[in-house]
Amino acid sequence: MSARIAVVEDEAEIRSLIVEELEDEGYEVACAGNGAEGLKLIQDFKPQLVLSDITMPVLDGYGMLEGLRELKAFSSTPIVFLSALADRRHIIQGKKMGVDDYVTKPIDFELLLATVEARLREVERMTAEKEEQMVKLYHSFMAQPEHERRVKPALIIAAEWQDIDDIESSLRKMGVPFIVHHRGSQIDGYLAEKAYSAVILSQNTNDQTALTILKRSQQFAKLSIPKFLLIEDSKAAQDMSYWDKFTRVISLDRATEADIEETISAYI
Repeated sequence: MSARIAVVEDEAEIRSLIVEELEDEGYEVACAGNGAEGLKLIQDFKPQLVLSDITMPVLDGYGMLEGLRELKAFSSTPIVFLSALADRRHIIQGKKMGVDDYVTKPIDFELLLATVEARLREVERMTAEKEEQMVKLYHSFMAQPEHERRVKPALIIAAEWQDIDDIESSLRKMGVPFIVHHRGSQIDGYLAEKAYSAVILSQNTNDQTALTILKRSQQFAKLSIPKFLLIEDSKAAQDMSYWDKFTRVISLDRATEADIEETISAYI
């Protein structure tokens, strides 16, 4: 699965050139013409990296960055500013606000692509570290004597950019521990039915869809514990043919935290 990159640039010609260069490298690209459009695009497109101009109409790059950092699901999404503002003061201001890097205009596309590759490698490294921490927690839990495991954990597999706060909060209120992973392709490595009270699988993980997991994972298909499917937008749902493979489907755009807790607690 190619990395997703959002390009926010008000000059159409520059925007087109950037998109063309990135797509030639195999990236999946979506673009917006100002910071306000960029904020909406980022929430819908869920990119791994954002390239943004600073000086734009409606909402500039700094305003978009501030709004982005207030969204928990995107608070760590790396952003690279594209700017003719090479002034040291602007760079310091951006760094204080959480800008990850700068590429000055006129754009050196070789440098831009190298910067993109470096930032995406950093995203990959951080994701791997998070998953390693989760694996360590899992092994620590499993090392406890059976009688000390009062409640088996729930396994959550969702894209790292997905907001699953209500799911996690509901499980905490129920006293159910949970382990979060982001890569659907690794599901067979963590599935041991006796270890989990339930599996909560998002329609989209970092590298596979729920439908792909259903087709490829024999272990998942054989699970007899509750299996919940998370969907972000019930109105935009297209393929519902596989939903009956799950115990329940939870629509994050419609269900309140209380609804989620009631649904999950009915089965675990």
